[in-house]
Amino acid sequence: MDYEYVIDKASFPKLISSLKPAPYIFLDTETTGDKIRLVQIGDYANIFVIDLFEVPEAVEVLQVLLSAKGIIGHNLKYDLKYLYRYNIHPYATFDTMIASQLLGFEKLSLSHVARVLLSKSLDKSFQASDWAKGTLDREQIEYAATDVEVLRGIFDILRERLNSLPEVERGSELLRSRTARIFGLKNPAAIVEMAFVQEVAKLELNGIPVDAQEIEKLEKEFGRRLQKKMMDFIIKHRTDPLSTKQLGRLLTERLGLNLPLTMKGNVATDDKTLSEFSHVREVQEILEIRKIKKALDKLKELRTHIRNSRVFPEFRQIGAITGRMSSSNPNVQNIPRDMRGLFKASEGKVLVIADFSQIELRIAAEYVRDERMMEAIRQGRDLHRYTASLVLGKPETEISKEERQLAKALNFGLIYGISAKGLADYARTSYGVEISLQEAERFRKRFFEAFKSFRDWHAKVKVQLREEREVSGSTLLGRPFKATTFTDAVNYPIQGTGADLLKLAVLMFEVEIKRTNLEAKLVNLVHDEIVVETRKDIADAVKACLEEAMRKAGKMVLRDIPVEVESTASPSWSK
Repeated sequence: MDYEYVIDKASFPKLISSLKPAPYIFLDTETTGDKIRLVQIGDYANIFVIDLFEVPEAVEVLQVLLSAKGIIGHNLKYDLKYLYRYNIHPYATFDTMIASQLLGFEKLSLSHVARVLLSKSLDKSFQASDWAKGTLDREQIEYAATDVEVLRGIFDILRERLNSLPEVERGSELLRSRTARIFGLKNPAAIVEMAFVQEVAKLELNGIPVDAQEIEKLEKEFGRRLQKKMMDFIIKHRTDPLSTKQLGRLLTERLGLNLPLTMKGNVATDDKTLSEFSHVREVQEILEIRKIKKALDKLKELRTHIRNSRVFPEFRQIGAITGRMSSSNPNVQNIPRDMRGLFKASEGKVLVIADFSQIELRIAAEYVRDERMMEAIRQGRDLHRYTASLVLGKPETEISKEERQLAKALNFGLIYGISAKGLADYARTSYGVEISLQEAERFRKRFFEAFKSFRDWHAKVKVQLREEREVSGSTLLGRPFKATTFTDAVNYPIQGTGADLLKLAVLMFEVEIKRTNLEAKLVNLVHDEIVVETRKDIADAVKACLEEAMRKAGKMVLRDIPVEVESTASPSWSK
């Protein structure tokens, strides 16, 4: 393997002239603390290992060079967060780790992907070596250069496999994007994911503002409440409310509740099981204690990650097989509604919060081509009220609030094919509506009589699973999936399309912000919701930009029904 170790400015002309013609280059970094030690870049013929400790002037060269180049790397989010600190902004990105994930690789490390695709074994032991020392060893430099060589080998294979995915009708506009042009990509979902890598890096660097004092105050308050509730429970029942074994004995032996057993033969005391017995006072006390403890645990998690009145979560770009993101350290995607007020914009700023209205139902209606549901959406009808009317046989104007809640359970549960018992449980736990098993069976039957395309789709999936033991397909934007269970087979394409849509909306928003020269920072993403921080004086303009971006993305993904967006500007995440 040939490479050049760049430690003085004399190498700059050769580096620039060698790499300037290439539309994209392969890149990796070696870092120490918050600094970059090495930047390894190359094309198919050259590899340069640039030592920024020896030649810091190379930063200016990289700023100019990469601003006009696509870069290819593995787990690029990591490298980008460092490059952005040096004001190095690549023109486009292709992440071989994200590509591997899209193609269904179970293990995503560069060494594993290289072994699978190139039958090449990588020694990663030097990754943890001392990159801060004055003079690097030859083995360290060669190790750094090797990653670029490996990227050259796996990129072509991954790109070919992505481009071999079945074509889809949607997203043809994306084929004209810089990501598609630079890297020669043809799959719309892959194009979105590759462009989105840069947005995830920015999201992690931006962080989300929090009220540190209020979090500390609430943590003490919830701690006191939990301690009192637990002591009262222990004194009254001689049982630790956090011990599943002790609770099992209390609830079955002393209170006589008929609780089911777990797979291991223990008494089931999870929240879902206990919710069926919420009319029992002791069960109410247990659930209240758990609710307080969960809130306290979340407050502690947030407090331990606060820096300068912000938290900086880690985001997994593809955190689930559906394409949805996930976050950790802290998790800011599972914040209870009543705690969102703790996330407050910095002084002089507000949070603009926007979400897609009933987006899963809209996606599902178009995915299965249910004309009745699609027409109701086109007419702008309240879909939950409409469903309640069809199932209950009443005019929409006479549907009560509780009946609309029931329809929510029907719509969001039955499109995924849950059973009658599952529907009864879901209605109770998620929407506070009590229905009997017989009522659930009747409502389920009427739902599928009203929306026949869902019934036919579910039947088709079951036949395919029975005959082939697997269902494969893609989202509306071309994200591939494979499923071996009915639940997954009907869930993946709908939630996956939602993930595609959200990510595309963020990319469109970035375009709108640059076009209008507005200042706004993406600070959180939660399934169908986008949260950005901006100045108060331009909040209305940013809100309009965000709405426009989301609608544009919606038109690219859903062709036959409109996408609705709800948004607000608020001092806190609590709308």
